[in-house]
Amino acid sequence: MAEKRKFLICYDIVDEKRLRKVHKLLSTLAMSVQYSVFEAELSNAQLEQLKEKLRPCLKSDADKLTIYRLFKANAKIDLAMAADDDLLFI
Repeated sequence: MAEKRKFLICYDIVDEKRLRKVHKLLSTLAMSVQYSVFEAELSNAQLEQLKEKLRPCLKSDADKLTIYRLFKANAKIDLAMAADDDLLFI
């Protein structure tokens, strides 16, 4: 089985139609963290397939989509978390 790594995928899509396509595509392979931010665990082959599927959905002079590789499993640091409508600062 191919080794999987974690990625953070963030986008800013200008056109509503392209935005829906990208959001729908990412929703099938990744977990939504915020509206335009997804976290995915992908093999190299899956990452390449995802990039190939995303390219036709983007307009390079108007849209932005960035894929960040997360190197450590426990690299996440939460500065604030919503709990019972209150913010907890850590």
